[in-house]
Amino acid sequence: MRVTGDQTLDDVSTPATASAEPGAPPAEPGAPAAPPARWRRLPVDAAVLFGLAGLAVTQPVLDLFGNNPTFFVAGSYGRRGTLAFALVVTVVPGLVAFLVTAVFGVFGRRAAAIAHGLGVALLAGLFGLVVCRTLGVDGVAAAVAVAVVVGVGAAVAEARLALARRYLSWLALGNVAFLLLFVFVGPTAELLRQSSYVAPAGAVIPALEGPVTVVVLDEFPLAAILRPDGTINEVRYPHLAALAEETTWFRNASSEGSTTFLQVPEILTGVRSDEDDLPTIHDHPRNLMSVLGGRYPVNAYEVVTDLCPPEACGPAPRGPLRQALSDAWVVYRHRVLPAAWRDGLPPVDLAWGEFGGLDAGDAAPETPPVTTPSGEVDPMARLDEVPAEDRGKVGQSAAVRRQVQLITADPSINVIHVLIPHHAYQLTPWGVASTATWLPNELPGADNPRHERAFAELYALQAMQVAAVDQLIGDMVAHLKEVGAWEGSTLVITSDHGIDITPPNFTRRIRDDNEAGVLRVPLFVKAPGQTGGEVRDEPATTLDVVPSLVDLLDIETGWEFDGHSLFDRSPPGYERALRGDDFEDGLDYVVRQQTNLRPGDGWSSVVGIGEHGDLVGTAVADHAVAAPSALTWTYDHAEELADPALAGGWAPVQLRGTVTAPGDEPPAGDLVIALDGVISGTTGGWKASDGGGWAFTGVLGPEIEGGADEVVAYEVERSGGTMTLHPLREG
Repeated sequence: MRVTGDQTLDDVSTPATASAEPGAPPAEPGAPAAPPARWRRLPVDAAVLFGLAGLAVTQPVLDLFGNNPTFFVAGSYGRRGTLAFALVVTVVPGLVAFLVTAVFGVFGRRAAAIAHGLGVALLAGLFGLVVCRTLGVDGVAAAVAVAVVVGVGAAVAEARLALARRYLSWLALGNVAFLLLFVFVGPTAELLRQSSYVAPAGAVIPALEGPVTVVVLDEFPLAAILRPDGTINEVRYPHLAALAEETTWFRNASSEGSTTFLQVPEILTGVRSDEDDLPTIHDHPRNLMSVLGGRYPVNAYEVVTDLCPPEACGPAPRGPLRQALSDAWVVYRHRVLPAAWRDGLPPVDLAWGEFGGLDAGDAAPETPPVTTPSGEVDPMARLDEVPAEDRGKVGQSAAVRRQVQLITADPSINVIHVLIPHHAYQLTPWGVASTATWLPNELPGADNPRHERAFAELYALQAMQVAAVDQLIGDMVAHLKEVGAWEGSTLVITSDHGIDITPPNFTRRIRDDNEAGVLRVPLFVKAPGQTGGEVRDEPATTLDVVPSLVDLLDIETGWEFDGHSLFDRSPPGYERALRGDDFEDGLDYVVRQQTNLRPGDGWSSVVGIGEHGDLVGTAVADHAVAAPSALTWTYDHAEELADPALAGGWAPVQLRGTVTAPGDEPPAGDLVIALDGVISGTTGGWKASDGGGWAFTGVLGPEIEGGADEVVAYEVERSGGTMTLHPLREG
């Protein structure tokens, strides 16, 4: 029997006797030949579909997640969960495609062939979409055209050419190869290989006087709390100012980078992180929790890292496999679909998992693998994540309060890393959270007339979130004092890095002109028994935290650190990332950042944005009120503004709405907003609204606490030394 080049194995006729049951009578002469046995085709059909599923699904998914072990660390999936995830991704797509198409065999050979061909076309078409995204082809028409050509071409070739069918069947081995690469090569493979904990050796731990607490805040620039003269603004940040009077404030402290999963381990180990280090106990066995956790209880809250040894903290509850697969389905669609079809998908740049709970446009925390169009992972993409129960900034602040309540006067080790005051900025010190914020991709460009106002609002929102953190710190200190833990406690408060908010930049990327924003961070250290405050200006970095604690606590260890103790007067053995040794070098940045603020230390100086900012904080009754304006206005979240308590504590701190003007022209200037008779903010930044009129934004001040029974917008008329307010009608 010879098979020609344009035949498949199923085109070869088989004598009727070949498929007869043993002992069956021979076929009658002249009877039609029996169709070939279906089982002979099924293994090859399965191999073809498995091979194409490997190219279309297994490879892109396992490649993305194989390069992002933090997804599995954050989800607490463990070795078994991670391996189960890889096996499901490898086996299930091809298996489902095979079973769905094979069932059509009951309707006859032709139906089976058509169903199989459609399966081949679908998987090959998905592979075409993968290729398009890899090459940066993001238009729907072009991507669909490529997918159709690849899908139909593969189906026709497989049906008509034995060589093509044989080649596609051999691709099934690729699925095995992709699985082996995931398990044995790359960052996630390293995670699978590592042991849970390498016990520290040679450490002598003395008796502690009280709890040791290290609070690592996130994206907290020192500049945010400073006046231009280098002092803490005690009006907006009273608890940090008070902390400086009871601890040692290292004003000249800096981080060594701007990447959370590298910088947090540096704080907890005193050793520089390598770029390929994982934020786990395996890669950082010698850390604060591993050295002290063998003797004292550990209360650890880590949202990105996993540095607490299981012996001290216990294994984290394992994440369910269905959640990992659900996340993979969302990420896969982001990886494969063209841009227009990705609209409406849950974002994958706001968290390390559980994307299905997010909506497009959500302003929540950060993502698993953010990728470029070529599919390569961006290691500097938003690396922060939060557990599901603590999602968002409100959840992170609640996590701090919950962890603080665990601290008693007894010796214990307490490590808290939370994603605040990291953007998005939603918190305020007044007990309400903003319903809207500015995100980096929403900021108008430098050539946009709305640019200056947008950055002024952004700065005000950051100031409010930092003030909310200030309140949390004040509550923590009050708790430690209330339970009798303060005197004997050892306390460190710092941040992994800062952020630059100076127009036109909202970035963590380090440049010559923004090091003071990105690298300079707060660092407060309280030694056991310390009662008075001290301000020190010698250079310090977050690498010095653990060496300083080892010194203060009289721990004997042979560990080598890249940092040094800030209390034994030893010289640093490193050159820090921040250039310049003087604290005053960073004050130029503070001056530049606050150039456009109104005079004063209170909230009116940051909320009073624009030409009428001087009216913020004044009473309407202090000004003349004349005839109503010709403008009409509406604003969003009116119910929340009326009573934030009934809205779960949410309020339109950043007020957004629309103004309609005669002649469809934008208002001539900014407006002011009064809450219960007090001017609380200004609005402007006019932009044509899709529904007609002109959209505005503005930030409201502390008067928003408790809501407002009366909300009035005013047009301001200035003439010489007089000022007249014209109320707008509500639309």
